[in-house]
Amino acid sequence: MEYFCEHFKIDVSETMAFGDGGNDISMLKFMKIGVAMVNAGENVKEIADFVTEEVDNHGVQAALLHFGLLSQ
Repeated sequence: MEYFCEHFKIDVSETMAFGDGGNDISMLKFMKIGVAMVNAGENVKEIADFVTEEVDNHGVQAALLHFGLLSQ
C-alpha cells in the first residue's frame, strides 16, 4: 500500500481501506482509516477504526456515509 500511495502520489492521510481477513490487518493499520467488514475475524475488528455491514448489505456505502464521504 505504501508503494501504491507513492506511485499515485496519494497522501496516506487521505486513504481508507476495507478488509475482512487476517491478511488485511497490515493494510488496515497502514491506511488512515481501516474498516473491517462485520463478518471479519475478531483480530481484524480489534484493529479497525470502524466495523461496517457485509458487502452484500451495503457495507462500503455505510462506512462512507459514517465518515461523511458520501451524502444520503
